[in-house]
Amino acid sequence: MSVVLILRKQEFKIEGTITVKEALKRLNLSPESHLVVRNGELLNENDVLRDGDVVKIVPSISGGGR
Repeated sequence: MSVVLILRKQEFKIEGTITVKEALKRLNLSPESHLVVRNGELLNENDVLRDGDVVKIVPSISGGGR
């Protein structure tokens, strides 16, 4: 089995146990600009992903006023 990461409509698979921070790094994504959600729960960069997990990566967007 593997960890499945879903970003937009793309799926990425990573074998083994890994932290959210390490998973984002492998995908060249910044933890500061992406949210990671597993089963409706927001994860932090120190949370551990294990075989069988399916997580969604959501780009966080900030906009400014004028």
